[in-house]
Amino acid sequence: MNSEYTKGSEWRRWELHIHTPGTQKNDNFDGSSLSEKWEKYYNDINEYIGDGNDPLKSIAVVAITDYLSIDNYKKVILDNRLHSSVKLILPNVEMRIQPIANDSPINIHFIFNPDIIESVEDRFFSRIKFIYGTTSFSASRSELIRLGKTISSELDDDSAYRKGIEQFIPSFDKIQEIFANDKELRKNTIILVSNSTTDGVSGAINHSDYLDGFQGDSQLKAFRQAIYKFVDGIFSATPSDIAYFSGEKASCPADIVIKECGSLKPCIHGCDAHNNGKIFEPDQQKYCWIKADPTFNGLKQILYEPRERVRISQIVPDYKAEYHIIESVQFVGEDFQVEPIVFNDNLTCIIGGKSTGKSILLHNLANSIDSTQVREKEDKSSSTTKNIENVSVTWKDGKKDEARKIVYIPQTYLNRLSDAKESTTEIDKIIEEIVWLNPDVKAEHNLMLKSIKEYKVALNISILGLIENRKEIDSIRNEKQEIGKQESIEAQIEKLTLQKDTLSTSLNLSKDELDLYDRTISEITTINESILSLKKDLTIVQEIESVVEKITFNYSFLDHIQELISHATDDAITAANDIWLQSKLSIIDNISKELAEKESRRDQLFEIQNGLKSKIQENKVISELSNGIQKESEKLNKLTALEKKEAVLIEKENTYIFELCQSIEKFKKIHNQYAQTVNEKPEFKSNDLEFSVEVPFKKEAYVDKVLQLFDNRSVVLKETIVIDNFTENQYAEQLLKDFISKILDEKLQPKKGNTKETAIRELCDDWFEIKYSVQMDNDTIDVMSPGKKALVLLKLLIDLADSQCPILIDQPEDDLDNRSIFNDLIPFIKRKKKDRQIIIVTHNANVVLGSDAEEVIVANQQGSNVPNKQYRFEYRSGAIENNQPLYNENGELELGILNSQGIQQHICDILEGGERAFELRKNKYHI
Repeated sequence: MNSEYTKGSEWRRWELHIHTPGTQKNDNFDGSSLSEKWEKYYNDINEYIGDGNDPLKSIAVVAITDYLSIDNYKKVILDNRLHSSVKLILPNVEMRIQPIANDSPINIHFIFNPDIIESVEDRFFSRIKFIYGTTSFSASRSELIRLGKTISSELDDDSAYRKGIEQFIPSFDKIQEIFANDKELRKNTIILVSNSTTDGVSGAINHSDYLDGFQGDSQLKAFRQAIYKFVDGIFSATPSDIAYFSGEKASCPADIVIKECGSLKPCIHGCDAHNNGKIFEPDQQKYCWIKADPTFNGLKQILYEPRERVRISQIVPDYKAEYHIIESVQFVGEDFQVEPIVFNDNLTCIIGGKSTGKSILLHNLANSIDSTQVREKEDKSSSTTKNIENVSVTWKDGKKDEARKIVYIPQTYLNRLSDAKESTTEIDKIIEEIVWLNPDVKAEHNLMLKSIKEYKVALNISILGLIENRKEIDSIRNEKQEIGKQESIEAQIEKLTLQKDTLSTSLNLSKDELDLYDRTISEITTINESILSLKKDLTIVQEIESVVEKITFNYSFLDHIQELISHATDDAITAANDIWLQSKLSIIDNISKELAEKESRRDQLFEIQNGLKSKIQENKVISELSNGIQKESEKLNKLTALEKKEAVLIEKENTYIFELCQSIEKFKKIHNQYAQTVNEKPEFKSNDLEFSVEVPFKKEAYVDKVLQLFDNRSVVLKETIVIDNFTENQYAEQLLKDFISKILDEKLQPKKGNTKETAIRELCDDWFEIKYSVQMDNDTIDVMSPGKKALVLLKLLIDLADSQCPILIDQPEDDLDNRSIFNDLIPFIKRKKKDRQIIIVTHNANVVLGSDAEEVIVANQQGSNVPNKQYRFEYRSGAIENNQPLYNENGELELGILNSQGIQQHICDILEGGERAFELRKNKYHI
C-alpha cells in the first residue's frame, strides 16, 4: 500500500545532509565500536524525535550522506530502525570536484531517487572518471581501492578505499558528461552545490556576493556560472544567498539571476552531522522546511517553486491559528463517501468535470458554517446548489459544527456585484466596511454621524425659532397696520394740539398748564409700559434656578476619563449655580427698587394730572381735544415700541437665516473631517488597492427635492435657481438665503402638503455624501474592465474579513479575463494563502498550478465511463506532486476512476491546458 498524503503539501522538516557512523570522513560519532556507534546513533535519532507530535522535532525526510558511497544509506534502509515519523530516506552522495576554490575542491551533492538506487552503481559510480597520473579510475569501490593502493601500496583495502575517496576529485566536465549522456539519470537526481567558505563553488565569499557585482577573473566567473547552471540548488542558509538565488535581492532581480544561473535556485540546509551532538541540529537552529509530500517527486517541487516550497527557519513557516482552519467536512448520506474530506491549511483547489460535485462540496461546507451569508450571496448571484442535510465540519482546533467567520464567494457573484447600478452599491458598502476595520476610522465615522445628528437637531431648533420669529414679525406688522402710519398720527396730534391751543387762549388756560398736562399724560403712559416690563422681568428672574447646564462632548472618552470629566463638570455647575443664586437676589433687589421708583414717580404724575384735570375738564371741548391728543400719543408710543420690537425680531431673523445658510459649509466640514481621516491613513495606500474618500454634493437629489417642494412653473423659482444648468458652485449661502427669504415673504409658495417649515428644513438638510473610491494600477473601479473590476471585488471581499478566517471561492475565473487570472488573481492567491486558508473550486489549470496549490481535491460523480468505488459522489485529495495510483494494503489497485491514477494525471485529464500548465510551472524560473 502506498502512502497517501490527503492534505497535500505540508510544511515538514527535511534533513538532507546528515552523515552516519562509518562515514568515510570525520566519523566522530559516539561509541567504541562501529556497532555501538550505530546503536547510539539510532537511539539518539529516536529520542530526538520523541513521540513525533512536535513539528520542530518531527523529521519527515532524511538524506543519508556519504562520500562517494551509498552503502550507509542501504544499511539504514535495511536496519529499518528510524522513527516512524521519517517517511522517506534518500541517498545523498557527496564528492569534491575540480577546480580548486581557495585551495580546496568544490563540494557537490547528488540526491538520487530511491527508485533507481540499484542502478546508481553502474550508471553513476562506474562512469565517473578521474585521471591519476596517467591512469583512469572510476568511483566504484574496487576502483577507489585500486586508486588508494596506487598512491600507497602498503594500505589494506579499507584504508585504500578511504584514501581513494580522499583523492578522487573528478573534473566538472566529466560530471556533466555522465548526466548529458543519461537523461533518465538526470531526471532522477537532484544536484546541489555546497556554500562552505572553504569548499563551496564561490570559494571564500558567498554565492550571492560572487555573482552580484563580482569583478574577478572572467574565465573563473564563467566556469562558476556553468556550475550554477548545472546544479539544481544551493546548500546555504545565508540570508543573502537565499535572497539572491530566489530573485528577491533588490540589487539583482529574478531575470538577472536566471540569466547568470540558468534558473532561480532553492537554498536548503542540513545539520551535516559527523557526531551525535549535531544530529538534526544545524547551527543556530536553521532548520530546513519543505512544503511537499515526503517523496522524491515532492522534493523536486522546490525546483519549480524555490520561493514558496522551501524555507530556512527556527519555527514552522506560515503558521495559522488552528481556530481559523477548516480541518475536514463529512457528509452523512447514501450519496456521499463516508470518509471525511480534509483541507490543507493553505490553498486547496477542488477540480472535476461538469456536475461532479465540486460546487456541492463547497456550497455545503460554507452553508454548514454560515448559512445566512450563503443565502444572501447566492440570492445576489442567482445561483442554486443542492443543500445536504447532514453535514459535519471539523475545525483544526478540534471543535465541530461551530458557526465561525468565513468569506464565501459563490459562482458569478463578483460579476453580479460589479453590474449593480444603484447609487450606493454593494461595492461601496464593502469598501466602507474595509476602512471601518481601522478603529480610528470607525470612531471618526461614528463621530461624523453623531455630529450630523446633533447639528440637524440644532438646525431644527433654528428653523422652528425662525418660523415662530416670523410669526411675531407678521403679528407686529398687522398690529402696526391697524394703528396706522407714524406720519399720519403725528399730523393728527399736531392738528389737535393747534385746535386745543387756540381754544385754551380764550378760556384763560395758560399754555404751560396745557403742556404740563400733556407731558404728564404722556409720561404716565411711558411709565406704565416700563412698570409692566419690570414686573415681567422680575417674574422671569425669580423663576430661573440654574444658568449652567451639562453639555455633551462629541467624543467618546475612556470610562475613567469620562468619570473625571463628569465630576469636574458637576462641581463647576454647582459652583456656578451657587454664584447665580447670590447674584439673583441682588438682581431682584435692583429690579424691585427700580419698580418702586417708577411707581412713586407715577403717583406724583397722577397728582399733577388730577390737579389740572378738573380745570381742563370744565371745558368739554378742550377735554375732548386733550383726550384725543392722549390717544394719538399712545398710538404713537405703541407704534414706536412695535417698531423697536420689530427691528429686534428682524435682527434675530437675520441671525437665524445666517445660521441656516452656514449649514452648507458645516455639513461639508463634518464630512470632510471623516474623509481626511481615511485619506491620511497610510495603510489604505500601501497595498495594490488604494482606498480614498470624496465628499460630493448630491446635485440630482437636491434638484429633485426642489421640484418636489415648488411648482417648477413658478417665475420666482426660476429667478432663484436655474434648474436645467444647476451646478455645485451655485449651491452656496446666497442661494439658501434667497430661498429662505422668499419662502418667509411668501413670494415662493411650497406645494400643497408642504409647509414653510418643511420646505426650509429640506433645503437646509445634509446634501453631501461619503463616496468611497478604490484604485488599482491607477484605475478607479468605474473605468475598469469587467475582469479587473471582478478581481478588485474579490480582493475587497477577502480584505473585508479582518480576521484570518477561511476564504471559499467558487470558480472565480468565470468572472475574470485571462489577463487578470495570470497577472493578478494567481499572484494574489499566492500571497494570501500564506495568511489565510483558501478553498477554491476551479476548472482552470493555471489557477491550480500557477498558484502552486498545496492540495487538489478531485471530485467525481458515478457514471458509466467514470465509475466510483462505492458512492455516487466521491473525492480524492493529494498534492500536485502526487503521481501515483492508490493501492490497498494488499498491494492491489483500489477501485474507482479516482484511484486509477495520481492527482497529477487527473489535473492533466480534467483541466483544459493541464499539461501545458505543468510545463509552464516547471520552466517559469528557468531560461
